[in-house]
Amino acid sequence: MQNENEEESGKETPHHSGGLDMSEAVQGQILCPVCGGPVKVDQEDKVNRCEYCSSPVLGPSQNRDCVNHPGVLAKEVCHVCGDLVCEECLDKRVGEYGGKLLTIVNCEKHSCVAESDWANPLNEEYQKLANMDWADRIDNVILRFTGLGAIVMMVFELIFFIGIMYFQFIYPTWSVPQYSLNLGGFVLGPIIMIPVTILLLSIIGNFLSAILLQSALQVYVHERQLGAGVGLLVIIVFEVAHLLFRGLYFNLLTLPVSWFLPLMIGAFLFGTILVFFGSLAAIYVGNKKRIQLKEAREKLHLSIKPGIEGLTEN
Repeated sequence: MQNENEEESGKETPHHSGGLDMSEAVQGQILCPVCGGPVKVDQEDKVNRCEYCSSPVLGPSQNRDCVNHPGVLAKEVCHVCGDLVCEECLDKRVGEYGGKLLTIVNCEKHSCVAESDWANPLNEEYQKLANMDWADRIDNVILRFTGLGAIVMMVFELIFFIGIMYFQFIYPTWSVPQYSLNLGGFVLGPIIMIPVTILLLSIIGNFLSAILLQSALQVYVHERQLGAGVGLLVIIVFEVAHLLFRGLYFNLLTLPVSWFLPLMIGAFLFGTILVFFGSLAAIYVGNKKRIQLKEAREKLHLSIKPGIEGLTEN
């Protein structure tokens, strides 16, 4: 009997949310339903907080009824105090943080409402029309394409700089164009100008790839996706032009190692193709979102304003 009780106590009992987003128990741990991080259960019968994203996570044995209406199943958790509330007792607000729109749920307590004063009351009808959950999966794919492409370009720039410096100073039979710079009687010879030129062109390339990476991260933000896609295409054009200029200036066809140039061109093309197709997808999806928001505002007779104006009640 003792062994059976021990086995029974070691089993996890599934908990159903009844409309609430519930955590799941895996090997004795409760995982946050938002970020997937482990949650330390301090209170079995009350809401616990995820230490990674601060999301409220229900306790394993917590009552699922509304705190104000026993017997009525709760629909949401107050983001301030953690009380469970039904549709009648909750107040939703919307605010912008980190480029994303956050929906904040409050109960009716004055202290909780005061904590969320920075956000505005939610226009739920507009939220339904402007809901972009349909784009979550494609947004993740676009971010992976553009992000990976931008990282490949940054690695390319680093290896390109190291390779040119290596060939310049290790192989005596190959050199970049040698010239001197006269600064009012003070002459900078090739021994200074060669590494300075290589470094300067490398800095420009790294600067372009850094802008590329920054723009690639913006494709995940709904309001910036369309502009980020267009920006990525423009930056790719500059990247290609800069590489062609360096190829002609350094006369890369004469490199002493035959495999280096095809390898670098292959890496550059790989990164460029990822960013190119990712940017086209970002433009298409971003424009589709723009049209969706425009139609939602027109249907509800809202003015076309930037930011979160349409999501909030007047």
